[in-house]
Amino acid sequence: MKSPGKSFTLVELMVAVALMVILTGSVVFIFARSQEIFLKVDARVQVYQYARYAFDQMERDLANVVQTHNMEFFDDLPDPALIKGRYDNLNEQVPIRGKDNPDTYHYAFTARQHQPYPSFEDEQSRYRWDSIYFKTVTEVAGETQPVLVEYALIDRDQRRPRLVKRTWQVTGTDARSPFRPRHVINGDEHPRPQEHDLALYAVDSRFELFVRNRRWQDVGDFYSVEELINPPRVPTQGGNTRLPFPPHQDVFRGLDTTTPVVNPNTNERNDYGGSHMVMCYYDQDHDKRVGVQPDLGVFEWSTDEKLKGLFKTKRNFAFPMLREGSIMSISGGGLVAKDYTVKAFVKPDGTPFEPGDPPSSFRIKFEEDLEWPQGQQNRDLEVRYMTSWLPPAVRVSLKIKDSKSQEVRSVQRVFKLLGAN
Repeated sequence: MKSPGKSFTLVELMVAVALMVILTGSVVFIFARSQEIFLKVDARVQVYQYARYAFDQMERDLANVVQTHNMEFFDDLPDPALIKGRYDNLNEQVPIRGKDNPDTYHYAFTARQHQPYPSFEDEQSRYRWDSIYFKTVTEVAGETQPVLVEYALIDRDQRRPRLVKRTWQVTGTDARSPFRPRHVINGDEHPRPQEHDLALYAVDSRFELFVRNRRWQDVGDFYSVEELINPPRVPTQGGNTRLPFPPHQDVFRGLDTTTPVVNPNTNERNDYGGSHMVMCYYDQDHDKRVGVQPDLGVFEWSTDEKLKGLFKTKRNFAFPMLREGSIMSISGGGLVAKDYTVKAFVKPDGTPFEPGDPPSSFRIKFEEDLEWPQGQQNRDLEVRYMTSWLPPAVRVSLKIKDSKSQEVRSVQRVFKLLGAN
């Protein structure tokens, strides 16, 4: 007969095995769950690292955006009828274009809202791929230089779309023709953009411009490109509504079709159906309604020297985004083409133009004195003009897919453009 405590009963063994299975299963479950949580958190951190890197790059670029209506690099020789270095459509030496719209010359800060594209995994899902194109100043090889920058979403037909930064910069001079030296862009006689990744796995990009009509007491708001072209009406006192600003030009206009467009020079296919593009500038063609004639500028004649040379347009356009200090290029009317600086917005009697005053009383007084052409005294001068504006801020919204769980996460940041103050 065995002494007590020398062995285990079957029940005790079964209980011990059950406890061991439960304990082991719990450890395995906790470990697997912890590993799953770690991978998700790591993927989420990776997404925000992509976003932070992209946003930090944008912060530096957008802070130093240059306000200009001649955004490209120029080599044109002086022309008595035009400003040196002005785009003339025929003799442009460095025809750089924003890569997503190579057939249109870009005068100023440009924003595009393309037709949404289908998801790689699910064709029923649609994502935005907005892009912007602008001129900024940055340090290159230890020197401060003007650079053209484009942010665009590429590889949209692949599993891993990317938000990239494209840049064009002057890297030298081609002196083979000593009488007409030409710029070298990105080390190449034929300008091609340098391309750098900003955010991997970015599937959706949205750029909205902050717009405030300076001729009204508006606080302003962020608008998509489509909303800039077709502004939503805003309420006014008394229960009425009005447009917050005049509709912007849709620069895609003739290309806005459901038929894909192929660039004959590069064989690149661009589907502009439902796409829109605006540039932040004004010229005499700011109103693109069918049949509307150019809204030429007018320098008003007056016997009062203080009022002579006040500027307006024939249809009393109030230049809603311009501010004091803005530059306007003016030519024609017998004048030597040159740039003028906005000194003040006034009424015909020279008193300040106040927010809410009727557009018919809007005039611009320039810093520079106008040299009236000989033989054209006692009459108004009709001229051509071009000027640009900058949005005070840009709101960037990205959707980035993490590489582990394939979940799409949204990030957003607002960037201030210092040159728009």
